[in-house]
Amino acid sequence: MARTRTRMPKVFVGHPFGGHFPVSKFRAIFQGLPFTVVYGNTHLQTKHLLGIMKSNIAKADFSIFDLSGWNTNVALELGLAEGLGRKPAKSYYILLNTRKSKEVPADIRGLQRLEYTSYDFKSGSGLGEQLVRYILSKEYLIKKLWQNIPASKKGDKKRLLMLKILAHFRDHERITPDNLKALSRGTHFRTEDIQDIFRILKKQRLVRGARTYTKWKNIFVN
Repeated sequence: MARTRTRMPKVFVGHPFGGHFPVSKFRAIFQGLPFTVVYGNTHLQTKHLLGIMKSNIAKADFSIFDLSGWNTNVALELGLAEGLGRKPAKSYYILLNTRKSKEVPADIRGLQRLEYTSYDFKSGSGLGEQLVRYILSKEYLIKKLWQNIPASKKGDKKRLLMLKILAHFRDHERITPDNLKALSRGTHFRTEDIQDIFRILKKQRLVRGARTYTKWKNIFVN
């Protein structure tokens, strides 16, 4: 029997805070995807804080570590995740911006990683594209939703807007016409395109309502 989730996937994310790392651009990608994110504190100083970090990693559905530039604090967080004794393929993902780092340290080169070149959803190279293609589309209800939208340039835009709508429900109980206008900016979608997206979401019992769409009780189903 399927087990129902009453929350979005909880993800622990470790990334650099200093240097030239674009924190705002990086986090904006996660904000637009249906994740509940807990960010790591890269200024750990005490055993107490280390314990909190370990607890946050243990409670997450999986973790993501950006090793671009090989930040030592992120390496520490990765070490905590590894120390929990989970299988890397199921417990965490490694991100690498190949414009900043061509390779990771030798001792972890054998681990699977997601490589990206930009902080957007650009096909084939953007961070958002990698997260959708290799995490969301394979592990959660998104895979089932994708079957209702043919793969095409327009279809890819529909899929991305669908994810943004689900992410909106992470923080809000309702979505208004103004919200939809903001989320769909740049897509040039007509009313029927957006209605088609909501038809699919309603079919999967993710949203309900006529004029005002409200959050369904259960978001993800394993």
